[in-house]
Amino acid sequence: MSTARSSLKLSLLTMISRVLGLIRDHFQAVFFGTGPIAVAWEIAYMLPNMLRNLLAEGSLSQAFIPLYSESLKQSEEEAKRAAGIVIVVLTIIVSIIVFAGIIVFPYIIPFYTGKTFEEAQLTILLSQIMFAFILTSSITAIFAGMENTHQYFVVPALSPILLNIVLIGGFLFLLPFSYAGETNAIYLAFSVLAGGLIQLAFQAYYVYRKGLWPQFSLNFRHPVIIKILTLMGPAVLGASIFQINQLLDIAIASYLIEDIRAVPALRFSQRLIQLPTGIIGVALSTAILPSLVRAIRRGEEKENEKELVSVISFALFLTVPAAIGLYVLGPDIINLIYYGGQWKADSTEATWMALQFYCIGVPFYSLNKILTSSFYAYQDTKTPVRILVITVFMNLCLNVILAPHYAQAGLAISSSITGLINALLLLFLLRNKIKFSFVSLWKRMLVLFPLWVLLAFFAALTIYLFEPFRESTGLMIASFFHSNAVARYSAVLPVLIAAAGGGLLYLGVAYLLKIKEMDAIRSIVKRKSS
Repeated sequence: MSTARSSLKLSLLTMISRVLGLIRDHFQAVFFGTGPIAVAWEIAYMLPNMLRNLLAEGSLSQAFIPLYSESLKQSEEEAKRAAGIVIVVLTIIVSIIVFAGIIVFPYIIPFYTGKTFEEAQLTILLSQIMFAFILTSSITAIFAGMENTHQYFVVPALSPILLNIVLIGGFLFLLPFSYAGETNAIYLAFSVLAGGLIQLAFQAYYVYRKGLWPQFSLNFRHPVIIKILTLMGPAVLGASIFQINQLLDIAIASYLIEDIRAVPALRFSQRLIQLPTGIIGVALSTAILPSLVRAIRRGEEKENEKELVSVISFALFLTVPAAIGLYVLGPDIINLIYYGGQWKADSTEATWMALQFYCIGVPFYSLNKILTSSFYAYQDTKTPVRILVITVFMNLCLNVILAPHYAQAGLAISSSITGLINALLLLFLLRNKIKFSFVSLWKRMLVLFPLWVLLAFFAALTIYLFEPFRESTGLMIASFFHSNAVARYSAVLPVLIAAAGGGLLYLGVAYLLKIKEMDAIRSIVKRKSS
């Protein structure tokens, strides 16, 4: 459970980042609601943010870590040279991609959204401003990979926190002004660029302080360049099942769903889903990769078997309750975070249509990150890509079938189904490399199942018992804050009681029953108190 313990520390920092992300989303919902400006912002921000998720939150640094580790076996100087060469070559390649993207956006965005050039002008402008964010994210990802290899997990996890602080600062700066919605969106697009630069400067400073500063040079013939280019493409695709499904969801929503709220509703519901998958899936996948690489290097295959089973069961121990909570408390969570300003009851309804079905996929999205990282430890990036091709095609077919009948709910159903299939295929094929026992996994799930039922019952009962008092408490809290957003404040106590009470009940019963997955949590608590 060493990886689980390391991941808990990362999870705490990632949780801070995700909470700040929810605060950022609250301001975005209040500023833009789910109207036309929200649609333009979401589509424009989606591509650079998707690539940030792939690069800064895992895939690029995960493809880089095994190669950097190999260079470290030769010498620290060789590792610095390899890192420097990768950064220089990557900067050139990504700069070309950014420049090309800025040129072609006026042509591809109208096609992607099904709009005319005039209707898509704001989306095009915002996309062109924010696309350079990919460059800073790429270099930041390499620095993060170096730090993770040297067991410095904390500082890379702080990087997204900085980005969210900058974006929240951008919203707060605009609050006193009465700019038009389009003007606000343009100012905020520049805030994204500023956040990327601050992230990069922070990571670069830490690498320099730790004596890991790369030796920069341009050498396309260096062996690490061939390997990183070979691994990077499949690695990015291999971990992108959720992001690619999101792209397909938005494209299908733009063409096949008449309700303009569908696109922002999908994006807001997806970000709620990314809260548990980011806190748990990203942290575990980040921590397991260096651990597996070290075990492979030492020839300890048995250790990898135990490590993988414990990490998967620990992920389910945390993600299934998160999915249950999001489902039972969904409408209240949406109102609590987003309601106010331009966000009204119809926006909540549109978002809940998608969220309730995205909840099904929460455990599978997290498992996909963990299992993909396990393939990377063996420098196998092709297998996840082959699986990706199958599941993306399935997702596209299901989208086309379900969207005309069930709108954004159909798209969410499709994503959850393909997330499950992707996880099962990865798990089955990973046994060719790590001979873990499916029986062991099933036993862990059977042990945890009664806890999941207990949690669901408690949360549903809390909502049911609190219903008669919802409106009166909402009015009381809203009047205290001199606000008319009664729907938001009506959700405060139900969410607080159900989430906090359910969490304490779940962990308390698990502790009393000496559930194995509690070992990592107990270890962290003991070390903090000693």
